[in-house]
Amino acid sequence: MRLNINKYNNINELKNTIMKKILLAVTAALAITGCSQNEEFESTGLKSEIVFNTIVSKTTRAAVTDITGLRSSGFTVYAYNTGANIISSEGLELTNSIIPEGLAVTSSGENWIFTGTYYWPLNDYVQFFAYATDDAVTEYSVSAGLPTLKYTIASDVKSQKDFVVAQANDKKKMAEALQLTFTHALTQVNFSVIGADNSTYKISSVSIEGVAESGVYSFKTGKWTAGSETTGKYAYTIASNASVSSSTTAVQLDQQNGILMLMPQAMTDAAQIKISYSVYNGETEISKSENTVIPLKETAAWEAGKKVRYTLKLANNAATMTFAPEVGPWANDDDTPVNKDVE
Repeated sequence: MRLNINKYNNINELKNTIMKKILLAVTAALAITGCSQNEEFESTGLKSEIVFNTIVSKTTRAAVTDITGLRSSGFTVYAYNTGANIISSEGLELTNSIIPEGLAVTSSGENWIFTGTYYWPLNDYVQFFAYATDDAVTEYSVSAGLPTLKYTIASDVKSQKDFVVAQANDKKKMAEALQLTFTHALTQVNFSVIGADNSTYKISSVSIEGVAESGVYSFKTGKWTAGSETTGKYAYTIASNASVSSSTTAVQLDQQNGILMLMPQAMTDAAQIKISYSVYNGETEISKSENTVIPLKETAAWEAGKKVRYTLKLANNAATMTFAPEVGPWANDDDTPVNKDVE
């Protein structure tokens, strides 16, 4: 600070001027410091609520569970604060839950709502795991590493669901909603039929038997470990008049709410398809097959999020009508006499 002493008339005036300038300088410094501290406090200490946004991924064909379906079921979510450790860190432990275990999230219009308010940690990583709320989930656990869940397929096909799961890893504090992308976790199974000829083949039943009905899903691998019991039996829903009359063009038997949603697994010796059908020539039934068995042992494994379509070529076991004509020998008896007058 430099002052021009010559312009002041006395020493008291000079003193007053110096004190005013010092006071102004201190006030300005305090204002700057106060502003700086306030900005620092606001930027690092401002609470940011955890909110969700969701997407249901699409497969190569129309998805069964879409965002509308997810809004109907809602989803269950878990979140863990892992400090400075990312999801791939060796020895990662998920012990510090920042929301209630198994928080139920439901839909209200376009918004996802849940009970309570939960905040992002200031600098730590958070790991999220979620699945569509479903009574078929019988167990969720974190014992070593990432979570697993146990799921059992409903025996009634109409009660089966397109089960979807999601995870969002290594997330930090954000102002926007957390994006959860749900993927299809089960295997969708469908059937098509084709005839051996141009007769009419009317299908009465199709089922899959001898497959695992439960399994454990790993969020680490995105894969299932199917149960050892292969007692699952599932009847495929078909139309009452399902039929095919072609040996070149297959007919799909898909029915709404009849698609099979089954546990991903490798095919064992027990896995098989059973089909019953009749063959008609016009209105006449000429052949009938009851519970014909088609082994699945040598077919590809069912994978999570994949669709499998079995095309069954039906056999015509009708007996073909043929003729074997014979001409009998002449009788050895004498000719029968017939006498007629000729006029």
